[in-house]
Amino acid sequence: MNPKILLRKSDAFHPGPVEGFVRESVSLFSEKGLLFGSGDKVLLKPNLLRGFAPERCVTTHPAVVDAVCRVLKDLGVSRVDLSDSPAIGSLEAVANKAGYSDLQKRYGVRFVELSDPIPLVTEENIAHLKIAGSIREYDSIINLPKFKSHCQMTLTLAIKNLFGLVIGKRKPVLHCLVKNDKVTFGKMLIDIAKHVAPSLTIIDGVTAMQGNGPINGSPYPLGLLAAGTDMTALDRVLAEIVNVPINKVYALQAARIRQYGQWDLQHIECVGETDLDSLKVSDFQLAKYPVDITFNPFRLAKSFLKQFYEVGIKERLSSSN
Repeated sequence: MNPKILLRKSDAFHPGPVEGFVRESVSLFSEKGLLFGSGDKVLLKPNLLRGFAPERCVTTHPAVVDAVCRVLKDLGVSRVDLSDSPAIGSLEAVANKAGYSDLQKRYGVRFVELSDPIPLVTEENIAHLKIAGSIREYDSIINLPKFKSHCQMTLTLAIKNLFGLVIGKRKPVLHCLVKNDKVTFGKMLIDIAKHVAPSLTIIDGVTAMQGNGPINGSPYPLGLLAAGTDMTALDRVLAEIVNVPINKVYALQAARIRQYGQWDLQHIECVGETDLDSLKVSDFQLAKYPVDITFNPFRLAKSFLKQFYEVGIKERLSSSN
């Protein structure tokens, strides 16, 4: 059976339409049984790469996460937690800067630091790959990526977002263990995606990031929300919309090699907005100067020092004032 992808135009983060999209997503992808039931424990995995305001488009917009929380509470789930491993800063500090602080008050959402690293065996035998074992305590995981260009992997969408479940500073180290091979890095992402196996992915593409993403790009009014259970199909459709061929999206190349998910557009069913041509844009800008997947030692050291300063000094001083 061809996987379904739900697409809806959305030019702004108005609560009603965004919540309506989330409810439609849950209903559509519950055809074979409820995705989320009464008493379930659910983990949300947004993109919380760095602590910036929503307008910067670095992080998943809080309106999308809020709508997901509201729908889950209406479904009677017992617990909703949220987690990621930001590049710089603690999870709570980054989440608050991204506009998530009200989630705790409204829905009792907990910001949970990733813990219990467990080895993940990959077909590429990448050493030191460990993922948060703490995700095993949840009945379901919802993947909530931000639609962004990426200076190393071209685009960061559904598959790439789950790399955030690798704990802390293991992430930049893993960048250095793939011998600067972006497809090999993509294969590692596929191994992570298989292991995590989120129940649902909802992508925030209302205002995307173009250019030198995933941090230093600029907002782009893509005006789109997308959802699905097949992450490869989702990424393939969205790459098509912004006119990026599959051979430039290394996670999709890896998915095709590994036969993970559906990458062939002819075998993907679009629901909602069914005319892909009407959604396509021609002026979405990728990174002007793509960079290697491997970080040089100086950048790696700088990253460690930034994290030490942000968490060990700056946040502690801020909390004591």
